[in-house]
This record gives sequence, structure tokens and C-alpha cells, in this order.
Amino acid sequence: MNFEGEFGMSVKATIEAAAEPLSHKAKLFYYALFFTTLLPYLTYIFPFFPYTILNFNITGWAWSLMLGYTLLQLPGIRGITFPWQYWLPWAVYLIGYLIYDYSFLGLQLTCQYLLPILIGMATSSFKYDNDALNWIFKHFLRLCTIVIGMFIFGYLFKRGYTPAAAATPMLLSILVAIISALYFTKFKTRYLFIYGSLFFIPFIDLTRMGIAVFIAVFALHFANRSLKSKIWAAMISGILVFFVFNSSSFQEKTFYGGSGSFSDLRLNYYEAERMNISGRSTWKRLLEPGLEASPVFGNGPRSDNDVLKIILMLRAGEAHNDYLSVRYNYGYVGLLLLLAGFVLTFLKMRTLLKNETNFYRILLISSTMTLFGGFAMFMYTDNILKYTIYFPNYFFAMIGMPFAQYTGEKKQCRR
Repeated sequence: MNFEGEFGMSVKATIEAAAEPLSHKAKLFYYALFFTTLLPYLTYIFPFFPYTILNFNITGWAWSLMLGYTLLQLPGIRGITFPWQYWLPWAVYLIGYLIYDYSFLGLQLTCQYLLPILIGMATSSFKYDNDALNWIFKHFLRLCTIVIGMFIFGYLFKRGYTPAAAATPMLLSILVAIISALYFTKFKTRYLFIYGSLFFIPFIDLTRMGIAVFIAVFALHFANRSLKSKIWAAMISGILVFFVFNSSSFQEKTFYGGSGSFSDLRLNYYEAERMNISGRSTWKRLLEPGLEASPVFGNGPRSDNDVLKIILMLRAGEAHNDYLSVRYNYGYVGLLLLLAGFVLTFLKMRTLLKNETNFYRILLISSTMTLFGGFAMFMYTDNILKYTIYFPNYFFAMIGMPFAQYTGEKKQCRR
């Protein structure tokens, strides 16, 4: 499928051509955002490109470059409208804990956790109109098209080896949210076709939480407001669940013995005896003594690595559960501050959506609100908080944009 061409036709049918794009400063910022996402893929495109530079992998360089660029821009930024007050307690706690218990890996973790918030602050300072949102989306679409092209190439010609296999569905879930919003506001079949095409990526790669998030985004999208379309979305989602669950590839990866039933699934996957959860139960057992010893304030920034790297025999170990990692490192205090930031921001955005009439902003706000659920799901089985360049950076940028100054009401949403 010519993805960009297919979607380009629909864009022309629903969105006016950009006449006055973002300011030069804002465009450079978004270019940096897109480039730092693409940077780790260079090792896949160009085999001679080094995976590590000065003992720091290319992904680390990517988010570090974005952090540096954002910090350079912030002093000159005025009119920040991002709800930073909701995230200030979390940020102060992180910085204070780092000062109290400093380590290089702790500094790295703190920067990874704070970077998306800084990006949200930056994007909220720019001025937007319909054309600006169109410009941003078109460039994000081009980025996703490149990533999808590399996925297809890897699957067909590199024996199924696809780039950033776990992270790619995180990035594309943002596109899925926007496509789903367009479908539920326009009800054009082409958007449903694009969603289905995107769905095959986590399915082929068998990233199970990616599959679940793609289905949940479609089934629970906040742009879907009518009862009839909600029932329709539930039916499609149910068919996808049935199709995926009964596929031989999913059965073989998910259950010991190669087969299982719905009764074998558990919300608390650590208690699922028949489910293959790729070693996560072992990592949890390793962290349990520290969780019990310091439940309130945790064991210190990135202290989980000291335990996990022993069994993984790597420089850095991951629990593949952000709730677990945050609890171990920062305790229940840290976890509650983090979740409070999410909940309060979500409620603030819900208020924005209730009062919004602009078509473009409805797409943006409803998609962002839906991705709160996707973010929470990815956190449960992975370390998405550290995958800054693939998901959190864009997610917080999308949070900042609706709070920014908006000019022009060229096209209203007709319900």
C-alpha cells in the first residue's frame, strides 16, 4: 500500500492546504523532535553507522540531543501554558532525590523522566492555527511512513528482523489515535482501512501490549461520541481480539505448551501460571526485597539497575514495568506524584474537550486523552517512560499544544 499517498488524498479531502505554517523557531523545534526519533533508525538504514558512540548507544544520544536542544530553547520561551503545576511535585521530588543520592545512571534516569515535561512546556508556548496543526501532522506522517517502510523491508528482506521492534508500536500508536479520531469524526472507510493496515505491524511483530493498545485506542476513543458508533467500534474490536487470540503465532508466544484459553489470562500477569511473560516474573522477584525494605521513598534513582543487571549480565537492566520500577526507585511517594500528574492533566484536558468546537483541536485533544490509556498500558509491561523519543516526547507535546494560543477558526466540527 502506498501509505503516504493514500493518506495524502484523505488529508486533501478534509484539511486545507497549509498557508501559514508555524514560526521558524517552532518549526525547528518540531524538526528536532522528528529527527531525534529517526536517528536510532540510521543504524538499520546504514549498517556502517555505529550503534554506540563513546560507549553511549545511539538512542541515548538521540534523547540527549533533544534534551540539550530543549534546554537551549527554554530560556527564550515566553507564554508557557502547559499545566506544569501538576508536574512540579514530581519534578522536585526527582531532582531532590538525585541530589540526595547521586549517581550517573540516576542523573540519566532523571533527565529521561523530565525531558517530555520540558517538551510539553515548549510546545505550549508556540502559536497554532489549523494550518500549523496540519503542518505538524504531515511531517509526523512522513516520519511514520519511513518507519513503516523500514518495518516492511525488514520483515520481507531481513528475515523478520525489524528496527526498534518494541518501540515502533509505541510510536505508531500515536498515528493510530489520530487516524481513529478522523474515522469517528468523518466515518470515511479509508481511515478504517488505514487503521487495519497499521494494526498488522504489532500483530506481525507479536508485540502483545502493542496489539492491546491499538485495539483499546480504537474501542475507547474519546472522539467516538455516538452510541451507534461505539457499538460498531466494540464489534470491530471484539473481532480483532478473537482473531489475534486464536492465531497460532499469538498462542505459541503467549502460552506455555503453545495453546491456551481466555481463562488462562490474568490482569496481574505475574500470577498467570500458563502465560509466558518473557522473564518478567523473575525480575519482579529480584526486586521484591527492595520493595519491601523501602516501600515509602524507594531505594534511590536507578537503584533497580544494581539488582537487575546481575541476572541480565548487561550494563543496564530493566524491569519492563514502569510502575514497578518507579516504586522500587522512588517508592509509593514517587509513584503517587507521577500518577497525580497524569490524572490531573487528563481532567484538565477533559474540560478543554467539553468546550471545544474547532475540528482540528477536537482531533488533537480527543486523541491525546485516548493515549493516556495507551501510555498506562505500555507502562504496565515495558519501560516506556524511558522510551522518550518514541512516545513520551510526542505525548507531552500533544498535551502542550491544546493549551497554547490558538488563532483562526477556519473549520468547525459538524456533529
